[in-house]
Amino acid sequence: MNNSASFSQYKSEDGRASSASGQTYSPTGTPIPTPFPNRTTSKNTSTYAVTKTDSLLFNKIDERQRLARERREEREKQNAAKEAQWQAREERARQHYEKQLEERRKKQEEQRMKEEKRRAAVEEKRRQKQEEDQ
Repeated sequence: MNNSASFSQYKSEDGRASSASGQTYSPTGTPIPTPFPNRTTSKNTSTYAVTKTDSLLFNKIDERQRLARERREEREKQNAAKEAQWQAREERARQHYEKQLEERRKKQEEQRMKEEKRRAAVEEKRRQKQEEDQ
């Protein structure tokens, strides 16, 4: 190794010159950036970052599921309300139909009674006329 290397520049075992700036130099003399270990990121903070990312992803998924559940519940409420309205309308229609049937029966019964009275009156008149004739 070369003893004249200073603190700011030294040669590595493979003969490449390097400096304290974190760059290594290729045999052609072009700098090759070397990755610095991030001094602010330790194993705990990288775990925290992964956990935080997972947590954010989970929260995002959880939020989407919550919103989907709320939309589904709202749609079910609307469908239940529509079903209740439909059933109420059906019930009113059925009651109206039954009322019409009852009115028709009553009218027919009144018509039958009126016809029966008329026949009875005609029969009575005929009988009276027959008695007078005798």
